Amino acid sequence: MGKIVNFTSKFSDILDKQISKLVVLLIFSLSILLGVNVFYRYALNDSIYWSNEVARYMLVYIVFFGSTMAHKHKAHIRIDIFYAKLSKKYKKITEIAISLLFIFFWIIVLIGSGKLLPLFMMQKTATLSIPFAYPFAALPLSGIVWIIYCINDIMKELYKR
Repeated sequence: MGKIVNFTSKFSDILDKQISKLVVLLIFSLSILLGVNVFYRYALNDSIYWSNEVARYMLVYIVFFGSTMAHKHKAHIRIDIFYAKLSKKYKKITEIAISLLFIFFWIIVLIGSGKLLPLFMMQKTATLSIPFAYPFAALPLSGIVWIIYCINDIMKELYKR
């Protein structure tokens, strides 16, 4: 079983590094895009008509993938007052239960997303005229990543010494 834990940990770490690079690239691109748009608007008295929509979709990806990073690094808000008083056994049970609840939640989101995806493929965005499925894909993709991280958390808790 140690090999499975090592595999899930390595896979999770590699995924986290790639997502970190993606989020940094998106934040950098977003700031460049907004800076150029501000220059165009105030210096040239013109505006890049598609920049607001692209910025909005970039921000959606940053938020959803940033939340997966926060989960991976245990950076989400927690209420530790009760957790701190638990014994090691109950802390382990609590961590596994929370991860299972997250997996259950994300499976429901993925099922719902799967039902909406064909509808969003038919609808086009206002400015870019791309299918709404592309910006919407941030939700199921981050859900898959979140499930992978939760499985890794469960494996670590089960085989922690």
